[in-house]
Amino acid sequence: MTFRHFKPAYQKLIFFVFACMLPMVANSTAEEVIAEKRIEVAMRMIGHQVLMCLGDDESRILPIEKVDQHYKISFEVEFGFDPADIVSIIDRVMTETRIATRSFVEVEQCETKEVVHSFEIGNNLIPCEGRIIPEDCYSLLVTILDGSSPIANLQTTTADDSSFIASWTKIFTSPFLMVSLLILIGFMAYFFKKKNPADIDPNLIMIGAYQFDKRNMALSIDNKSVELSNKEAELLSLLHTSANAPIEREVILQRVWGDEGDYVGRTLDVFISKLRKKLEADASVKIVNIRGIGYKLVMDVPR
Repeated sequence: MTFRHFKPAYQKLIFFVFACMLPMVANSTAEEVIAEKRIEVAMRMIGHQVLMCLGDDESRILPIEKVDQHYKISFEVEFGFDPADIVSIIDRVMTETRIATRSFVEVEQCETKEVVHSFEIGNNLIPCEGRIIPEDCYSLLVTILDGSSPIANLQTTTADDSSFIASWTKIFTSPFLMVSLLILIGFMAYFFKKKNPADIDPNLIMIGAYQFDKRNMALSIDNKSVELSNKEAELLSLLHTSANAPIEREVILQRVWGDEGDYVGRTLDVFISKLRKKLEADASVKIVNIRGIGYKLVMDVPR
């Protein structure tokens, strides 16, 4: 089923729901961008602290790169280091910025791309601690292991100031809510369709405020029902199939009475008069005489 298969009322409902969700999605995207920038600032702070630990307050940290799932911190100078210093620096910056509580760090040689050292912060997995790594060109590859997205980390960072807003933002931008809304729309469409018997039973037809039961040959309005004769039901059904369009007298006689031969000139007029009386409770429904042609059922056709 595609969007165009829904009734106009349901299309408007779906459009309204998605229109309400768009600002939430846009807000979520903006927060993700901000969160990524905060992480990049934290990575640059790590690079700065590494150089300061080495006594270098002049060399630059090159632009932070995000490669796959890790952030790459590059330097314009060569250096040697004690792994314990790097661990201490990264652990401190991560804690202060609340970016992550666990991370995996690799030290990569610039030219060969060989990983000369790696360790995990948060689980105290620090091999070769105390062994000085010789001076060379290195990059630090930091992978966040918390398993949460940058936007979730941003919400955690601001929890002390706006935990309520952060919590509801997370809820309204979750895929679960989107799926739930779609299920709700489908349920509502099914429910309203079930509530309208004329939509599920071809023998039940709405004629203005009346419900015409073709099978049981009855007209109902305001919980009141009136029976129709077989010919009255056939005549009303024929007029309804061409609602608001005239039907020739000869066509009506042929379709309703056929070759029975049990009708006379005034038979059709008598049955029309009976139907008019049974439809008089709804002034919007009329059977009008088209002089020289036949009859026409006038009513508002549902759009």
